[in-house]
Amino acid sequence: MQQVPGGGRLVGSSKGKQPLDAIGEDMDSEFDHLTAALRQMHDNVANEAIPDDFLDLLDRIDAKMSASRKFQ
Repeated sequence: MQQVPGGGRLVGSSKGKQPLDAIGEDMDSEFDHLTAALRQMHDNVANEAIPDDFLDLLDRIDAKMSASRKFQ
């Protein structure tokens, strides 16, 4: 790695060296796209309907927990 004025460092081949700060900005841009895609996927899943079988299971669990509290 080679030092550059201002305290930065250069990375990469001798032909295509760029300051580490510039690489960080490129990565931030890539992570912005990844973050947006993950948020979109999360929102899609969060907006899906809960399957009836799962809701039935939750109802049965609640009923058993309520019944067991009555006997305590």
